[in-house]
This record gives sequence, structure tokens and C-alpha cells, in this order.
Amino acid sequence: MATLTTNKNFLSPVGFQFKINSNRYPNLEYFCTAVTLPGFTVNQVATPYKGVNHAVMGDRVSFEDLTIRVNIMEDFENYIETFEWMHNTINSSDPEGLKEDATLLVLNSHNNVSKEIKFNGIFPTSLQAISFDSQIDFSYVQADISFAYTSFEFKS
Repeated sequence: MATLTTNKNFLSPVGFQFKINSNRYPNLEYFCTAVTLPGFTVNQVATPYKGVNHAVMGDRVSFEDLTIRVNIMEDFENYIETFEWMHNTINSSDPEGLKEDATLLVLNSHNNVSKEIKFNGIFPTSLQAISFDSQIDFSYVQADISFAYTSFEFKS
């Protein structure tokens, strides 16, 4: 039987840190301003029976992409890191060796780590376009980067 939680503090959307191999991708980690925790679905199997399809629980999980947003530096260092990672994946004789593990650290109301969400085997699949426009209200340039991955799990 489930019990009601004793912690009634709500989750803050600004309490997080994104960790990835900082030796290879230090600027992705440092300039990350947003992370979207992916959704996932369990597929269902339609089983025909007497003129109707009954939904039966499937045996496959489908994950949405992991998406992060980064502030682009004026020398493009973090954009170029991702750009080259994507190109290296295509041109490598061992693209599996270019996958990385990443961790989303979720902080509690006291800024202590309350949950770790580990993403296994991530690699970039999409780097958002950057728009230069002198007629918009000033804000720093940001880009979304989408990653595919093998799985993710909660640790704490």
C-alpha cells in the first residue's frame, strides 16, 4: 500500500545541474541553462477479440529525446563542441565509442542533490539553428541540443 509523502515541498524548476564528461565537453556542461526530462511511453498491443481490439500491455518502452538548452558563447566554443561531436559520430569507425553518460542532478529546496537521473549512452542528434536578428529585443543567443540515449534511471 502506498503512503503519503512526508516531504510536501514542491520541485523547483531552477534547481538542477547537468553533468557530462567535462574533459571532452566542458562548455556544454557549464553553459547549460535548461534541461527537459524526457517523457516515455510503454507501447500497447491491440489484440483483436470478437470485433474489438483489446489493449494489452506491451513489452517495449519508447523514450523521448533528452533536450538541453545552452547559452552560446561569443566564440562559439560550446556550439563547435557539439557540431564536431555530431560530425565525429558520422565519420568515426567506432561511433559507439563517442557515446557519453550524463547525469541530471535535481536539487531540493536547500540546494542539496535530492535525485540523480543518469542517462546512459547519449549522443547528439539535433543542434538548433541560430538566428541573428538586429530588430528583436536583446537577449543572449541560446540553442537547444537534442540527444538520443540508451536508457535513463533514477539514483539517489
